[in-house]
Amino acid sequence: MANIDTVADPTATNFFESLLKLFQQAHNPDLCEAQNILLRRLALQGDVVGSRVPAPQNITEIGGYLNLLREFKQEEMLAQVLAGILGVAGPNPPLGWTPPKPPLRMVPLANDRPEGPGQSAIPLWFMVRNDFYPALQQGLNRLHEQGCVLPLSASGRRLPPALSLGPTPTDLLPYLGRCLEVVPAAALNDPAADPLALVRPAGTTETFRIASRVLAPGSVPVSAADWDAIKCDSSSCRAVQITGGQFVPVAPILASAGFYSPAPLPEPVTILSTEWTRLTNCTGLITGKTRLGDELEQLYDTAEIGASVFAPMLNWLWDGSTFVKP
Repeated sequence: MANIDTVADPTATNFFESLLKLFQQAHNPDLCEAQNILLRRLALQGDVVGSRVPAPQNITEIGGYLNLLREFKQEEMLAQVLAGILGVAGPNPPLGWTPPKPPLRMVPLANDRPEGPGQSAIPLWFMVRNDFYPALQQGLNRLHEQGCVLPLSASGRRLPPALSLGPTPTDLLPYLGRCLEVVPAAALNDPAADPLALVRPAGTTETFRIASRVLAPGSVPVSAADWDAIKCDSSSCRAVQITGGQFVPVAPILASAGFYSPAPLPEPVTILSTEWTRLTNCTGLITGKTRLGDELEQLYDTAEIGASVFAPMLNWLWDGSTFVKP
């Protein structure tokens, strides 16, 4: 067999060296997305593994391939084959270019950060699902009109990987973007000065509820009243009386946005208690019908769900309080 000398193309060599560096140095989201696009295009269109099917030699063979794609209902691939033959732009978006995006996403919402000792603990922003955003913003605006604020917290969570250590999370609502928390530092220290307080009408045995204190007169006036409020320290909590306090219960406003506190509201036992801060949104979840997999697909792509600890739980059903195995 005769020896055949292989001559390297300097341009191609430099290109592939640059491409390799890009793959090795993808440390930010933009580069990772570019890497993902290049790998997909290479896998779908590049000569990664030599084809065992010879290239068509004439129009009859081309027609055979087109008929095969049409028979298997591969419409997008058929359009790309025709575009490749004619040398024109293919369908948009090109097959394999980008994965389908989930219909929902987490978006940032500017937080209320009133002055005071607890301000440093209040995040600048919190994350909320974009379908909950408009109603929640309207509710916060109603509070602002009354001279009140409501510091909240919630972060965008990634799904725990299947190989992660530790038990599978049992509280699934935060991963579905259905959970917010009141910032604990905004209450319980001094009910007469904190932006938030746990109050009830003075002299009653009603359940304490979260209320926002009027910090400055707003466009909507708030009547003064006498209240019992919870004041805590590192070891205990006690009820104190506030005379002529201006407080606005936040439960009706949050309910208009689909968020609810536990009922009855857990009473704190020390300044470190946080059970009372939890807010959940279960709107649209149908008992015995809504699947965990359907909810996850609203926020995450198929690959991320499949690589998570929740992959074996996709057929679990909502029972009114959590997702359970059918």
